[in-house]
Amino acid sequence: MFGMIEINKIKKVVVKVGSSLIANYKTSSIRQSWVDSFIEDLNILFKKNIKILIVSSGAIAIGRKKIKVLKKELSLEEQQAAAAVGQIYLINTYKKAFKKKKIEISQVLLTLEDTIKSEKKNNARKTLNKLLDSKIIPIINENDTVATDEIKFGDNDRLSARVAEIIKADLLILLSDVAGLYDKNPKENKKAKLIKEVKKINKNILKASSFTNNYFAKGGMITKIIAAKIATKSGCAMIIANGRPKNSLKKIFYNNEGTFFHPQK
Repeated sequence: MFGMIEINKIKKVVVKVGSSLIANYKTSSIRQSWVDSFIEDLNILFKKNIKILIVSSGAIAIGRKKIKVLKKELSLEEQQAAAAVGQIYLINTYKKAFKKKKIEISQVLLTLEDTIKSEKKNNARKTLNKLLDSKIIPIINENDTVATDEIKFGDNDRLSARVAEIIKADLLILLSDVAGLYDKNPKENKKAKLIKEVKKINKNILKASSFTNNYFAKGGMITKIIAAKIATKSGCAMIIANGRPKNSLKKIFYNNEGTFFHPQK
């Protein structure tokens, strides 16, 4: 079993990587050992002929040092400049790691319009499916260098859910720096309990998602619940899990770690 789903029934999976997993917030450097263990886990799925898409944050977190802007809040221009630089380092990191496994990757940058406007959405679907059919893993990120505040997702949680919706994925995994959804803020309440399973997103689930985010994350838990709404409504299951430990995907596979959201179709 894989997060309450039989792994042999999974055909397409989208994995979202949070900024705090791939970037060291103090140095804005890439956590190479984490990337290597992540690719080791993905290779397990790849060998099972499961089609994989990665939605990866981290470009701005990595690029901010390159443009010499280390403050927490960046202006739109600073975000775009940092993304332009950081995306090169991000994609090269993935390329080198996947090359060791003889797996080809591609870079796909999307905006909000690309996932909601009919013609652009259809084009995105065709491109992504062609890459998957060619056994090439798309590395997807928001096109921060051109998106304005009015047309931005602002977080990759919702982008990954839209991608899952577009390509009709069976499972979306959000790797974060928390173990899943808690009934209370675990950083403030030692009695907080992990919610292992969500069959329906109701007021209690929305209330549980209200605690704040980390240094790099743009949306926190609330955007993950919004992502869950999008993904599960399209018939895709979703898991929120702690991605910080090495080989975190294996822990999800074999120990059912994280919070599992049932698809609604």
